[in-house]
Amino acid sequence: MPCPYCGYTKTEVLEIVYRRHNCYRYRRCLGCGARFGTQESPVRGSRVDQKWPGSKPTRRDWRQARKPALQETCEVATCGAVFERVVIPRHVDHIVPVRLIQRLNAGNPHRRENLQCICGVCHGYKREADHKLCLGDKLGYLEILRVHNFDMAHVERALAIYGL
Repeated sequence: MPCPYCGYTKTEVLEIVYRRHNCYRYRRCLGCGARFGTQESPVRGSRVDQKWPGSKPTRRDWRQARKPALQETCEVATCGAVFERVVIPRHVDHIVPVRLIQRLNAGNPHRRENLQCICGVCHGYKREADHKLCLGDKLGYLEILRVHNFDMAHVERALAIYGL
């Protein structure tokens, strides 16, 4: 971290303070001896500097396609979120991302075999995995899903449908 006063690049960290989601580092310049602070926010994963490949998917026929996928419980094995509570919203997710299916011209992305009903927390993990699959990292995709206990048999069937 360069010194804001003299521009010298070597500094030492005197103290680190964590408040909420931010990290504050109080530093001292080894060149001029000035003291200054920096504020750092957490960076999640490797998707920060990479955009989603492919064009944005269309929403045509989505409302009718998602109705059969809405079920009473989260399809992730260990989650078990019960959607009867008002606070937990249902998310219908594509197991194989629509962008990838459209890019490969592999058919209808809204097939029932490619849809699953999951809670918002599981959907966040799934989107992270989808990003890896769209960038060509199938092993990373499967690893994220395995770690978060998604139904791997269902995932493998959906991948086989689209030839992945």
